[in-house]
Amino acid sequence: MAKINDDGFLELSGVNNKVFQDVLNAEKFSILSELSPLSLRVLNQASHVLQVAQGVEMMHAGDTPHDLYFINKGSVSIGKRTDGDMKVVAKLIAGNFYGEYGALRGKTRFASVYTAEPSEIIRIDLNAVKQVFDADANFKARVYEVMHERMLNSFLFSHLVFRKITADARNILAKDLKVVELERDEMLFREGDIADKYYMILSGEAEITVTLNEVSTVVEVRRENGVLGEVRAQKGEVYAYGVYAANSLDLIVLDKQSMQSIKKVYPDALALLNQVMNHSAKKTALILQNTFEKNKS
Repeated sequence: MAKINDDGFLELSGVNNKVFQDVLNAEKFSILSELSPLSLRVLNQASHVLQVAQGVEMMHAGDTPHDLYFINKGSVSIGKRTDGDMKVVAKLIAGNFYGEYGALRGKTRFASVYTAEPSEIIRIDLNAVKQVFDADANFKARVYEVMHERMLNSFLFSHLVFRKITADARNILAKDLKVVELERDEMLFREGDIADKYYMILSGEAEITVTLNEVSTVVEVRRENGVLGEVRAQKGEVYAYGVYAANSLDLIVLDKQSMQSIKKVYPDALALLNQVMNHSAKKTALILQNTFEKNKS
């Protein structure tokens, strides 16, 4: 947690303070609109203004977490490699920010960021950002909302089920679909739990477990784009396996409400989703069958 010193300002816990600049304010950046003057001062004291030429890769997919970046002038392109080619997922203009995924989740980036033109970027030290998150839960929640929407947009852009939908439809789904997060070793569902949802993996790794000789045993690890909950028992009423997070795990929730949202903007996706689920179910059923047979022998 941030601490207040004798002068009434938050301690920056080791942040290398530069000359105070009021470069971050709610007039330029709406995401900051409800921050207290104290929190704004913390961010500004931890800021560094960069003049960046066009075409600079500010972040690379797979990089470890960086700081939080605000676009003061110019614009950046968010790129993701799909089918071997780098494609633009979105463009962010002045007044936007990026780098929230690393700041909030502490995970490697899933997309690259390039300056689309000569730009002025404000880099905010991650330590200061985390202190403001701790001090202002509403600000953290607003950044989380943006992060989830961008994660979903990127996922829908590149996933084979959704890649043919229009940009407008993708933006609608990115707002409507729900994301759930699990930390390492946290359970998503147990073998035998009531099966009322499917899931798709946005990022991270999931351990598929079954009970062998009364011991929970990992039989498979699934990663980005994988599905969960597709194999069920007791006439489809319960999950046939359990799922635990092998590390921090981000998932799309596919429940009745989500399916209705998808059907409304892109009906063809339901048939494609069904194909993906059936393909995964056959593969998983074979893994489970082989596992149980080997356990008996």
